[in-house]
Amino acid sequence: PPQKLTFSSLEAMSRRLAAVAQQGTSLLQRQISTQQWSRSSRGPNLWLPRRGFQRREYGLEWYPSKEALFEAGSAPVLVAASYEYEALDREGDGAALKQARKYASFPSHWDYWDCVKMHERDERPQNLHEIFTEDQPRCLYFDLDGHPSYRSAHKDIVRWLQLFVRWFFSGDRLGWTDTDPEPVVLTSSEPSKYSCHIVFPQIHFSSYLQQSEYMPTLLAALPSLVVDLEGEEPVPVLDRLVDRVPYTKFQLFRGPFACKLKRGELRYDTRLEPEEHFRSDELTCFAGHVDPDYSLELPAMSSLLEWNQELRHCHERQLQRVRSCSDGVASGVPSVQDQTNLFIERFQRRHHKGKLDLAGLTPLEQFEACLEHLHPDRAADWWSWFRICGVTCSLLERYAGDDAARSRIWKAHFDWSSSYVLFDEDENVDMVLKAAGRPLSGIGLLVKLVRHDNPDIEVRET
Repeated sequence: PPQKLTFSSLEAMSRRLAAVAQQGTSLLQRQISTQQWSRSSRGPNLWLPRRGFQRREYGLEWYPSKEALFEAGSAPVLVAASYEYEALDREGDGAALKQARKYASFPSHWDYWDCVKMHERDERPQNLHEIFTEDQPRCLYFDLDGHPSYRSAHKDIVRWLQLFVRWFFSGDRLGWTDTDPEPVVLTSSEPSKYSCHIVFPQIHFSSYLQQSEYMPTLLAALPSLVVDLEGEEPVPVLDRLVDRVPYTKFQLFRGPFACKLKRGELRYDTRLEPEEHFRSDELTCFAGHVDPDYSLELPAMSSLLEWNQELRHCHERQLQRVRSCSDGVASGVPSVQDQTNLFIERFQRRHHKGKLDLAGLTPLEQFEACLEHLHPDRAADWWSWFRICGVTCSLLERYAGDDAARSRIWKAHFDWSSSYVLFDEDENVDMVLKAAGRPLSGIGLLVKLVRHDNPDIEVRET
């Protein structure tokens, strides 16, 4: 393969797309939309989901937690669904709408598919999510999200991702056919953003552990594919669109025809509709369905790095970014999620020089100083926001008896997070408080992020 995967003079890529893409990731949303489903276009609709936990729904027996599901004895194919409930707001004088998840299971993916088709036939929306447990096989899958202008280049984007995956796994060297690997694409018509899921039913991982051997390097290599627009700056389209978050040990992934639940409505325009199936097999739209007959050879990660110089360069640069944040201190290796979501190239600012002296500052003062030195796009990045909410929670616990300090903590957090265009104070409070009682990262994580985002700034802690 060439040093960079480039595509020039693309008619399908509109000028509008070029202008939007150059504005950076600040236009990407944290999986949140303000659009509502207009039910009038569907005629009378009596399928508004009921609020609160419902034990029976979608023909399944549901449990309020994954632990309760496992204790009851689950069937092989696990699923989850969202529901909303009313709770007291922060002031305690009114009701606020909260969202939670419940869990159930199907005997097989065919049973899951029959349930989906029944709801489609009856024009009843559903919110079923696949679940991938740590030891469960799964196909290679992607969640793409971006500004709605990307929709005009949808077919090209799918093709670029297909070529990128083939390049990553050295498909030419392995003798894959010209059409391998074939994607199964599920698209959403949500007007507020471009959104689709893409599954590659020929590329299989036996478990989360094996998936984690490949995904950090694959995601780190996304900037290698750039689109050259005539007269414009190259655009790393896949790096802008591919969501790096949905690869956890217990992963939920919205299934075929599933809708998002928002403000009491299952919004029909968010449903993920399969464009076509691989070899006419309906089950190939499930990332959790693995058919050995479809499997392509999967070389060891070490072989891929040996064969592909550009991939090896991406891999080594990613390792260097992670190592450079520790300043030689043995503070442990970041999790796979942190490596792939926090320490990435687009958060680095190469023109910021100087010193940041944190020595002698209180933890609160360090918190305030570090937030001011983070890359501004982090506020619009879900994983960065999620992890920093945990840091905020740990600091609130540290200053539990100091109301003045806690007010400063909340102010610093809101000042940082409010640079996100769809900032919601209640959403931030909920996420921070939800972290209570869990293992949390402290100021050390923020210092690592400051070092990563500002590689030319000298950060002194002691």
